[in-house]
Amino acid sequence: MPISFYYLERIWPATNTYCVWWNWYEYSSNTAGVILMAWASIERYFFIFYPRFLLGEWWKKWCFHFIPIYLCILWPSSWYFAVSVISPGCVNVWQFDQVICGVPCFTMIYGGILGVLHLLLNIMIPIFVIVATNIALISRVICEKFARRQIVNWPRQRRMAFQLWFVSSLYMTGWLPLTFTGLVQFTGRPTFMMEHLSNIYFALYFVPLLLPIVCLCLFPDVVKITRELLKRRRINRVATMT
Repeated sequence: MPISFYYLERIWPATNTYCVWWNWYEYSSNTAGVILMAWASIERYFFIFYPRFLLGEWWKKWCFHFIPIYLCILWPSSWYFAVSVISPGCVNVWQFDQVICGVPCFTMIYGGILGVLHLLLNIMIPIFVIVATNIALISRVICEKFARRQIVNWPRQRRMAFQLWFVSSLYMTGWLPLTFTGLVQFTGRPTFMMEHLSNIYFALYFVPLLLPIVCLCLFPDVVKITRELLKRRRINRVATMT
C-alpha cells in the first residue's frame, strides 16, 4: 500500500472501503508495534534485575508475559475498529492525494477528544515509557558497574542493555517526529508541518523494515535458530527428492 502510493503519488484504488481498511490496518499495526516495544522495555528491565519475578511460577509467566502481549495486540486493533470503522459520529472525507488517505475523522469528532486520546494513550505514553525505561536501565547498569555490585553478571547486563537500547532507539527515531508534530497540532497549531506530513509518515516505515536487520545483528541466537531451520528445510527437501 505505501509502495503503491509513493510510486503513483495517489491512492489506488480510490475508494472509501480501501481507505477505511488502510487507516484501520495502518494505525492498528503501528500502534501495536510501539506498545509492544514499550512493554518489552519494561519486561527486559525486570528480566535483567529481577529475573525470579518473571521466571518463577507458571502463572507469573502468563500474567507478566503472555497476557500483556495479547493485550498489546488486541487493544489497538479493537480501539481503531471502534473509532474509525463503526463509530456512528465519524464520516470520513478522504483525500486521495495524501498518504493513508489523509487524516481520519475520529481525530476531529467529539471536540477532538478521540484524537487527543489517540495521541496520548497510543503514542505519547508508549514513547515516554520506552525513553524512560532505557534511561533507567542504562543508569542502573552504569551505577552498578561503578559500585562494583555483583547483583548480576556485568557482561550479560551490558549486552542486554545495549540490545534494548539499540532496538528502542530505532522506534524513538521513527516515532518522535510524529509524536512532536501531533503534540503541536493538538495544542493550538493544527496546520503545523502539514506540508511535510507525508514525509513524517514515510519515516515510520523504516521501523519495521530495519527491525529484522537490527535483530539479526544484535541477537546471535536468532541467527543460529534461522540457520538451523534453513538447514533442516534443505535436508528435508533433499530427502524428499531422493
